[in-house]
Amino acid sequence: MATDTAADSTDSDPEWGRVLMCGSIDWNNINRKANQKKPGEEGVERPQLLSPHIMRDVIDLKVTAVVTGPTSCHSVLLTLDGDAYVFGRNEKGQLGLGDIETRNSPVKITSCGDSGKALGKSKIVRAAVGRNHTILVSESGAVFSCGDNRLGQLGLNNLVEHHTKVERVSALAKENIKEVACGADFTIVANDKGQLFAFGSQEYGQLGNGSDGQYIKSAGQLVTAPQQYPLPVKGLSGKHIVSVACGANHTIALDKDGCVYSWGFGGYGRLGHGEQKDMHVPHLVAQFASSNELTHASTIACGSTCSMALDRQRQFWLWGKWKNTGDGSSGQPWMIPKYFYDLNGWRFRAISGGNASLFCVAEKEQITIAWGQVQNAELGFGEDSPYKSATKPQKVEPLEGVEILSVSCGMGHTLFLAKPGNDKLADLPKFPEIEDKGDACVKCGKEDDDDKILLCDKCDAPQHMYCANPKLENVPEDDWFCDSCHPPVTSQQALSEEVEEGPSETNNSTSAEDAATVEELSKPKKRGRPPKPVAGANLAGAPAKKKKK
Repeated sequence: MATDTAADSTDSDPEWGRVLMCGSIDWNNINRKANQKKPGEEGVERPQLLSPHIMRDVIDLKVTAVVTGPTSCHSVLLTLDGDAYVFGRNEKGQLGLGDIETRNSPVKITSCGDSGKALGKSKIVRAAVGRNHTILVSESGAVFSCGDNRLGQLGLNNLVEHHTKVERVSALAKENIKEVACGADFTIVANDKGQLFAFGSQEYGQLGNGSDGQYIKSAGQLVTAPQQYPLPVKGLSGKHIVSVACGANHTIALDKDGCVYSWGFGGYGRLGHGEQKDMHVPHLVAQFASSNELTHASTIACGSTCSMALDRQRQFWLWGKWKNTGDGSSGQPWMIPKYFYDLNGWRFRAISGGNASLFCVAEKEQITIAWGQVQNAELGFGEDSPYKSATKPQKVEPLEGVEILSVSCGMGHTLFLAKPGNDKLADLPKFPEIEDKGDACVKCGKEDDDDKILLCDKCDAPQHMYCANPKLENVPEDDWFCDSCHPPVTSQQALSEEVEEGPSETNNSTSAEDAATVEELSKPKKRGRPPKPVAGANLAGAPAKKKKK
């Protein structure tokens, strides 16, 4: 997960966008040799998404953050309303839905009654995921967790394998947590004072508490003690940490002055200190500590076995093991941060690393760049591309012209948050595919008045504007959803929802939205007709026929 020190917090709403995904959707089999299909799923095909697809099930949500991780086969989506939606692998209950069943489509985490009770009216604004655990942070700084806690990575007292429901981390109740990151089996959080706390696996010193937790259990048997209670990270006294990122077994942190610190597993040079030595406390990375402030870091991120940063000129730096062969591989790892000359001249706004993938989003141009020796099409180069992986940076052609707000790389899949209102974005395919509903209005069954037919942005159902419920006089400017996807809100329903929700837990003042009249709430929002299919360009330059979504 990458965090930018330049992104100052304000009282205005954060940017929101549409969720895109590429890579594998066969959650139970990613990075596994044996097939994990359950009874009844033997004939179910879950193809790879070779290009970024719009996630149809959440197209009507204002999503502000897409969250996954280098060791994760599950993901979290956060919305402007403070809701958390989860999907993917769930063998340890890491989705917090009260069971261990995989979810192929995003599900609101409060749909589980017990998780809903634990969260109450908390507005979730931060999230991080590890191999089999999930951490949520509310607007008020409260921390919640679910999933596997055998190594204490949830910060809960009972070290059990399945925490299938969200629980509050009471040990952090006195802290106002602002940042969070997860490694494979550990968690790092930062409070509003820039202090770090860590819990979970400490086998390689990744908690930064000065110990690896190892002890002799019996003759010849060395084991590592789990650390379920959040402990302060040592060696950062007087430093205000504004961002933290984790690989599988290492951690890097960024302070307000742009200095970078690293600790944990030192294999392949991922700590950036010029040696393959584990560090049990944070050490300053020399590259970002010179007297020239332009060389200090502004953004940090981790892949599974590598680390990366943007300096204050938005240039890209990388260290560790980031490919399987040649320079940058296990045989020739980058022991210290190196300027990535293949990207010379580019300035970036966002970076992310997955299990094997690397992504950079251009600061001004609507261009996304990716590379990595991957196996699940998580680079999203597209159906027309002859490549699924790349050892050198390549443009993600299907996203050219699409403004990407952020990117998050996981195990075998990649999530993007794209700014809405873009014709190129609207032309991307949607997932999952649904049955073609034809050209006739689903209400009256007629195909006449084609200029008055709207296509629902969620289910693609065609309807005449005068057949829609409620009827429309003009073509809406924004997205439009049919009454099957968005049933009209009656005056009584609007009033009941206002009474049931009541004032917010963290803000008792009445906002302009909350003060809207029942009459206004019952009116349809202006929704726009999606553009008709247009021909894009494939990599060979020939027109590519648009497919039904």
